[in-house]
Order: sequence, then structure tokens, then C-alpha cells
Amino acid sequence: MRLSFANLAEADAAVAYGSGQACNYCSTEAQQPQRPFRPWRSADTQTTQEWLLDLGSSQTVALVGLVNAGFTSATIQGASSSGLFAAPTYSEAVALTCDPLSWRLQHAHLATGFGYRWLRIKLDPTTATCAGGPTLGSTYWELGGVWVAGALTDTPAHLRVPAGLRTVRPRLDVGPPHGGWGQRLRMGEPRVQIRGSVKACTDPASPGLGDALEDWQDVARRAWSADYFYAYLNLGDVRQGYVVRWAEDPDWQAAGAEAETQIMLDEVVGP
Repeated sequence: MRLSFANLAEADAAVAYGSGQACNYCSTEAQQPQRPFRPWRSADTQTTQEWLLDLGSSQTVALVGLVNAGFTSATIQGASSSGLFAAPTYSEAVALTCDPLSWRLQHAHLATGFGYRWLRIKLDPTTATCAGGPTLGSTYWELGGVWVAGALTDTPAHLRVPAGLRTVRPRLDVGPPHGGWGQRLRMGEPRVQIRGSVKACTDPASPGLGDALEDWQDVARRAWSADYFYAYLNLGDVRQGYVVRWAEDPDWQAAGAEAETQIMLDEVVGP
């Protein structure tokens, strides 16, 4: 897995702009991908639309994560000045498809050579189309959030199989005691939980001293300090990147030269 513990889009110096935005769906909403259902929304789909982020100064960016998008294609661009996007130095087209776990359009773009102050998400009406579901045929594009990673941390190892991949469907099933009828109340949008175990090689005489156990505990410490973070599963599927919390306490069980613990990554869907 590849993790990012700080979102440059949420930094104090970062300022978001939108070329067009619908009322109550301003560009700043997309700076908080932990609230993917409070999106930025464009004014229309007939002209080129853009979501711009001023990072405050030139930044090295390793990953741009698009969360809960309402479009199927976009161009991710970078430039040293907002006036240079007519011919941007960095420009990569991306195609977005439905993530199998969250059922939303997501994309984790691994950036190479991005060292600019300005980030642009460009939506071109000749190539971008509205996503299926609620936004199909709508007069706007929307974007639930953007995670901008300045650096990525590779975990010492991947989750071991078998792993649990859960789509949480918030709901309340109600009905009378006799069971003659029932009604389902949908209480929110689906979100993702990923559960598995990890193993770390360690010295039985001094576990946690300069070994993989210490490396994993450093990852756990940073996850706790950040509260939520971006996790790209790094399995060759650019859809599987999520804003998550490390939900369980690291509880290592050591036996000989190995230690093992369970991990659950719980997707953050804020109000």
C-alpha cells in the first residue's frame, strides 16, 4: 500500500477557485475529500470548466486523488502561474470508472515530475461526460474532493490474504414484531471497509528494535497523528484509493521471529 498523511489541498496556504460554480457548491468544498458528498459543482457542461488550486508555492506532488467524481474523464494539469494553463507544462488526461467497492467514480493519479504552484482539473465538454446514476443527463459536473499528496509512504508489506473487502450500506430495516411487512430506510451513502492482517519480521530477543515491527508502528503512529489519511491499495487499480482511518488498535502477537496484527481501514465519509 501507498499512504499519504497530509493533504496539500487542505494546507493553510492552499486556495481553491472554480471557473464556474453552482450556488452552495463552491470550489472550497473539493478541498475536503473526507466529505465526498459535499461537492464542488460546475455551472454547466457546455463549456470548458476547471477546478483550480493555488498551493501557495511550488510543491512536489506525488499523487492526485479524485474522490466521488461526477464525470468520466478529466485532464490534470500543473503550472507555475495560473496564466500559463493555455499551454501547461504538466498535462495528463485521465479516465474515471466506477470503483467496485464504493460504487463511486474515483481515480488515483500518480504524478511524475509535478513541481508547480498551481493545480488544475480541466473538464472539456468534447471529452468529459456526466457519470451514470444521479448525475446522468445533468447540467453540471461535480467533484466530491481532491487529495494532493506531497509524499507517499510505502508500507513495509501489503495486507495478507484472505482480506475482507466490505461495502458498508448504511441502513435501518424496520417493521412490526409479527414480521408481516418491512421497510428499509437508507441512512447514508455506501462506504468502504478493508480488513486484513500484516506480518512483520522481528528479533525475538528485542522486538521492535530496528525491524519491520518498528516500521509498522511508525506507520500506525503517523495514521493516529493525522486522524485520516489517503490509502492507495497499489494493486494496479487506480480506482482503489480511499480517505480512511486506521480503525483498530495495533495489537501485535509475536511468535518467534514474526509478529502479526489485524488492520481495518475505515473510509471516512463526513457530514
